[in-house]
Amino acid sequence: MERAIKIFLMVCVVSFIFGSCSKESDSDSSSYQITYTLKGPATTAQVQYTPTITDPYNIPDNYEEIVSVPWQKTVTLIDAVGGAGFSVSIDGGMPGAKYQMSILGKDGSILKDGELVLDNEGYGVFLINYYK
Repeated sequence: MERAIKIFLMVCVVSFIFGSCSKESDSDSSSYQITYTLKGPATTAQVQYTPTITDPYNIPDNYEEIVSVPWQKTVTLIDAVGGAGFSVSIDGGMPGAKYQMSILGKDGSILKDGELVLDNEGYGVFLINYYK
């Protein structure tokens, strides 16, 4: 679990740095929206995701939540952010249970998806990343 958190945070930082460096001008105020979705048989799950970022100098830290399943959240990212990450952790679930995770574009198209399958103890962690 702690390893998944560290990987997620590292991916977010790298995505932000490389995305920020790729722009010639800080005056570009363009943005885009993505939606994270989680579907499956659990009642609760821990999720981590790239949060809404509208200012490259003010990165929010409210990217981890305990949520009810099914769940979805839409965030807005400035174009300087080159991607997004989405991680799900479930503990104490039904062994072998399957969960669908997605990162969707503004039009509802699937940008990235994945399937989390719980192990024989009912535990699972899965991370998906989308890069523009």
